[in-house]
Amino acid sequence: MKIAVDIRSLGSKNLTGVGYYLYNSLNNLFKLDESVSWQLINSGLKKINPDFAFNERVLLAILKLPNKLINIASIFGLGPSITDVIDDDVDLLWLPNINFFKPKKNLPFVLTVHDLSFLHSHSFYSLKMKIWHRLVNVKKLIDQSKVVIVVSENTKRDIVRFFSTAEDKIFVVYPGVDYQKISSTEASNITQHLNLPAKYFLHVGTLEPRKNISGLIKAFDRLHAEYPNYKLVLVGGCGWMYSKLLRDIKKRDYIKYLGYQKTPVKDAIYKLSYAFIWSSFYEGFGFPPLEALTHKKPVISSFKTSLPETLGNHAIYVDPYSVSDMYMAMKMLIEDQQLYLSLITDSFDLPEWPNQSFEILNIFNKIVKQK
Repeated sequence: MKIAVDIRSLGSKNLTGVGYYLYNSLNNLFKLDESVSWQLINSGLKKINPDFAFNERVLLAILKLPNKLINIASIFGLGPSITDVIDDDVDLLWLPNINFFKPKKNLPFVLTVHDLSFLHSHSFYSLKMKIWHRLVNVKKLIDQSKVVIVVSENTKRDIVRFFSTAEDKIFVVYPGVDYQKISSTEASNITQHLNLPAKYFLHVGTLEPRKNISGLIKAFDRLHAEYPNYKLVLVGGCGWMYSKLLRDIKKRDYIKYLGYQKTPVKDAIYKLSYAFIWSSFYEGFGFPPLEALTHKKPVISSFKTSLPETLGNHAIYVDPYSVSDMYMAMKMLIEDQQLYLSLITDSFDLPEWPNQSFEILNIFNKIVKQK
């Protein structure tokens, strides 16, 4: 069996969300069945990040044209397409995220949909991004795909709700969580250059409206007025509409913004935090709260969309639209040590990448056998 995989989401220098999902998925898929070969397809002029160990089983094919040109061609069904570089002996194509795409005749494809936040919470998107999602034509992609893989039951419900897709076409496969165990001493040494506060609440996520960092800042303003020894640390790259957020952060010496951080520094920041707070309005899955749980940190989370499904009873849930909710949850974790300790658990069964990749490969196998 030979599988082609669209790896355009690996073109970003700093992997988050979809790129993180694809990189870990592929690393595990490559190990599962040596009889399966892979063709990774890419487009554009940028080098993929990170690189894979390419060999006779893992090949790379690149359409070396500007992505804007390819996207415009895909809209009108004309000109070059990323599928042009797919070998003739490929049995199946995997699109691990929504993107511009022109199907190849007689080649079935599997589509992964992470979330439909652009429909569910479209007010958090810029005009440019709204136009991009409209031109991609998500409904058409879903209709043309052989199978849709989603990362949560919440995303499955959204697809059925917005597109009336048959439920038996949609398979829920939870992603894994990748983390590095680290001691407090190691964490302190690794983060010495960051000058972290002694006690801090942590938020990890891209600076963008959907993450509700502006609401979190307002809640923390109230908390800091009562508990000046506690600070807020923000980790994550800049997304869109972030300029005002950066200005607000710079006005407050009790909020520290560290930008994007990779492992093991990110793991060390988790390890040294007092607790984790996740104020997002919408998530298809939500990696950071699970990463916090791996480091045995209490989690405060929005109760919206997929988060209760992902975290179960291992978090304090708040209304992300309520500044008071977020403030009170942080205050409770400071004042109630019994509550704090009750949220530090070893019993949580974290989703694992090998299990996720095994489920995905089974889906691929079934489709190819039905050809």
